[in-house]
Amino acid sequence: MGLGLFGGGAGAARWALARGAEVTVTDLREMEVLRDSVEALRTSPGAERLRFALGGHVEEDFAGADVVVANPGVRPDAHWLQVARGAGAEVTTATRLLLETLCARVVAITGTNGKSSTARFTRDLVAASLGDGARVELGGNIGGSLLDGAEDLGPDDVVVLELSSYQLEHLAATASRGAVRADVVAITNVGIDHLERHGTVEAYRDAKLSILDLVARDGGTAIVPAGDLEERAKARLGRRCIAHGDGGDVSQGSDGHVLGDARSGSPVDLGDATALLVPGAFQRDNLAVALAAVRALGGDLDQAAAAISTLRGLPHRLESLGVFHLPRVGHPIEVVDNGVSTTPESTLAALDAVAEGPAASAGGLLVAGGRAKGGQDDGALAARIAQTGWTLVPFGDAADALARRAMERGAAVVPQGADGWPRTVEEAAEAALRAAERSEASLVLFSPACASFDRYPNFEARALAFREAVQTLAGQSRLDRTN
Repeated sequence: MGLGLFGGGAGAARWALARGAEVTVTDLREMEVLRDSVEALRTSPGAERLRFALGGHVEEDFAGADVVVANPGVRPDAHWLQVARGAGAEVTTATRLLLETLCARVVAITGTNGKSSTARFTRDLVAASLGDGARVELGGNIGGSLLDGAEDLGPDDVVVLELSSYQLEHLAATASRGAVRADVVAITNVGIDHLERHGTVEAYRDAKLSILDLVARDGGTAIVPAGDLEERAKARLGRRCIAHGDGGDVSQGSDGHVLGDARSGSPVDLGDATALLVPGAFQRDNLAVALAAVRALGGDLDQAAAAISTLRGLPHRLESLGVFHLPRVGHPIEVVDNGVSTTPESTLAALDAVAEGPAASAGGLLVAGGRAKGGQDDGALAARIAQTGWTLVPFGDAADALARRAMERGAAVVPQGADGWPRTVEEAAEAALRAAERSEASLVLFSPACASFDRYPNFEARALAFREAVQTLAGQSRLDRTN
């Protein structure tokens, strides 16, 4: 149920076909949207046992199924899943199937912000710390399906999974199927997000904390933020956790080194965070969690520390698109893509990160907008824009509200055009570059702080649209990319 566009549904379908199942793939979206995924599945071994029911769901498909593999975007209490359960079907997810299949060691990571970067850092550092003798794979909410090769992984191998609140909610809902486990679980942080799905802040927090239920009882490790979440985790697990952050077991010393056992009298140097080339203080926090995971797995800390300088960021996460020279401006302008941001909190962190670089010294232009998420407070973001002397370029459905809040806080906002605020990121990119020509700003930061669903299917599609718009406008304006 829910083929999707990122490989999870297709991986589950291939997995089922390989086991001889008769497979129906059903999705609300039409063939035109899913064509690439559909065509790829049609070439899979066993495709003669595959049928598609696209553009809507049919009750007979769910009532007649033995197993329903639900996309995590579907609520666990959705009507069609209730139909399946009522008919005696087993409801599961690709994530649970993977965890039930794996013999490898598992590191599971979640958080409101930073989980993707932390998962990527962990994968790379674990691979460096274990040497050539073990395979280390990255999956879950990041990357494609790992189900295809899950049975090829052995007990010396490691799988690092990024898990969203949606995936965790489904794991909790299917707990009666039996326990699945992880050797290490980590929570980067828990803020406010996805209230349209979870309803309340507490329900969202509970979904995130349910990752603790994956901790292996025979020596598994939980890495959690110091403070209130640490106390909640200890109460849930009934034992000590490793806390990260200020005052925690894993923290950064004054010299920038990440320390383990920082609460003890004999801290352990886990690595030099200043060697990390990925910008942002929050990325150094993510690195600390990754190093703690390496240590929990028993990896070689010296090898992991030596690999810190080789780590690279993920696309659309403070990714520089280049420095441009506009013919009508006497200074260069850098454009940074932080399209992964869908909350004001993550855009605040991005503003803090770019403020560390020289390009922000003359102020900048923040391109933000889309569809505002319920329960999110953009007041702090508006105040930060005003405090730092930045200018807001609002776009999309949230443009009016973002602009009004920014101006209430005294922040500068680009003037509306004849047709109002930019509606798309393409229009916003053009407005930002034109505003840069009229100002001393040397930096354009694309960090939407809102969901993409007003006009784009996901954050990645929106970020790619912004990137392509910048490249097109650069050519039209005869801008030269200098690096």
